[in-house]
Amino acid sequence: MRFSKEIIQEIKRKTDIVSIVSMYVKNFKKSGKNWLGLCPFHNDRHPSFYVSEEYGIYKCFSCGEKGDVIEFLQKIEGITFNEAVESLAKKCGIELINNKNGEDYQENYKRKDEIIQFNARLIKLFNFFLIKRKEGEDALKYLFNRNIDKNIIDLFKIGYAPRGYRRLENFLKKKGFKEDFLIETGLFTKVENSLKCLFFDRIMFPIINYKGECVGFGGRVINPDAKPKYINSPETMVYKKSLNLYGINLSKEHIQKEKRAYIVEGYVDVISCYKSGLKNVVAPCGTAVTKEQIKILSRYADEIVLLLDGDEAGLKGAVKALFEMADIENIKSMVLVLPDGMDPDDYFKNNSIEDFNIFATQRISAIDFLFFYKTRNVNLKEYDKLIDCLNFLFDYVKLWNSEVIRETLLSIIAEKFKIEKNIVIREYNSYLNNKLRFKKETVEYKKEENIKKISKRDIREIELILFLSNYGKSKEIIKKFDLKSYFFTNNTIKDIFEKIFEKDLCDVKNLMDIIDDDNIKDFVKNRIFSPDFVNIKNEDHKFNNIVDRIIDLKKNFYLMKNENIKEKIRLAELYNDDELLKELQEEKTVLINEILKLEKLQEIKR
Repeated sequence: MRFSKEIIQEIKRKTDIVSIVSMYVKNFKKSGKNWLGLCPFHNDRHPSFYVSEEYGIYKCFSCGEKGDVIEFLQKIEGITFNEAVESLAKKCGIELINNKNGEDYQENYKRKDEIIQFNARLIKLFNFFLIKRKEGEDALKYLFNRNIDKNIIDLFKIGYAPRGYRRLENFLKKKGFKEDFLIETGLFTKVENSLKCLFFDRIMFPIINYKGECVGFGGRVINPDAKPKYINSPETMVYKKSLNLYGINLSKEHIQKEKRAYIVEGYVDVISCYKSGLKNVVAPCGTAVTKEQIKILSRYADEIVLLLDGDEAGLKGAVKALFEMADIENIKSMVLVLPDGMDPDDYFKNNSIEDFNIFATQRISAIDFLFFYKTRNVNLKEYDKLIDCLNFLFDYVKLWNSEVIRETLLSIIAEKFKIEKNIVIREYNSYLNNKLRFKKETVEYKKEENIKKISKRDIREIELILFLSNYGKSKEIIKKFDLKSYFFTNNTIKDIFEKIFEKDLCDVKNLMDIIDDDNIKDFVKNRIFSPDFVNIKNEDHKFNNIVDRIIDLKKNFYLMKNENIKEKIRLAELYNDDELLKELQEEKTVLINEILKLEKLQEIKR
């Protein structure tokens, strides 16, 4: 995104730099024509940070940092130029224009803002259900039992999603929110002709980005029998899991101050650490740690520490995270495993923040942890196991582009295995040559490997489309069998069916152009030219193949739907919701009848 000079100038002209800087600078006071305070970019003991309101610029006469209001926001928030421009434009009510193609992207920008504002309202609504309504008592009791008091609830904006069937949907519709918008927020999904709320009888944790905007939610069950334990918002136009970290809105100033960030596993872990005094802490949002998240933290920290509870899943997650953190040269990657298998909540029940700070000195480097992880319970005197351990560490070493870092890592590996460094280097070069040779040898088999990645279900679905596209009366058979795109489970294949057979957006000749999945594209290329497909010229044989696959497709759809209803019935019985139970039983009966009808379709085959 590029903005015109006129837009940038208008933003600077309309933005009050003093009001922006005052939110970040301590002891900020008027000093003559200018403003003076403690510099936020270094450990300033005597005020040396000057701001000129007249010219809209700042300068620290101690560390030398200087710039305008956009540069200030970039540096203090650790954000990009475009993000700073958008943030300031929003504050002063300026409509942004994309200078690259001249198109106004305000509509998209406005839609994002509407979802952000909607999420902000939901925070208050969920908090109201938790604090003010009787139905939130169990959730509140759970939080209090975890030593999460009212102040922490308010700080992290924790709430509760009620369990009443269609409760949220009806409430929000009465407030004027349209169905399409509710789906777009990620809070609801469309199931046939009704909306289904993603969160039901759950403690709600708002996911707030580094700009202080609520972009999504995480929900935890209260009832131990309900599954899954956690549900997170799906990705939307404002929420990308790989780009967000839980707690970053509260922890970033502490991370900036300490120049160190701790990453824990989940939402409650963040809260337990924060309330106990460890405030430079974040967690991924229901996913493994990503390189994008590490880069966000690198804006504020020089060191990232993975804080683990020591179980096997945590150790494996740490390995994956360390591989993601590789080749980010300005970040020091460390690992700290809590003692006796404790999670942060357990640890801080018996230890103070002072105890933790002492314990934290035991954190180890990435290469030390990877060595520990791979060599546990391994007899390194056995040659094959020794080579396996070396190759595992070499997998990490080769991720670094810096020759200096690779050389240093190989020296550490040699020292740990008590092997001469020149031998380790020869072994590493041999490892690289084997990797390269293996890559060359497998190029000609790439097509077959891709095909193997496609599930049997995907194969049946794409074959149905191929047979339909090769059948003269495909439109008639689609109408006769009431075949709809929602029966397909693979989104790529569903999209192909819609474009060719439902919306007439493209011809079969353009089939390859509309397949965006390389694995499916490779399969189709092979399948189209396979003898068992080419040799089916008889229309009756084509018809029978289509019937078989339609029966299979719809039966799978109904069976999956039946499983979903069974889970709903279990929950309805759990909460003694007789009205919902009756409705679900009737729905299940209809499904069973549909499945029975499918069996009779075999009779029409020719």
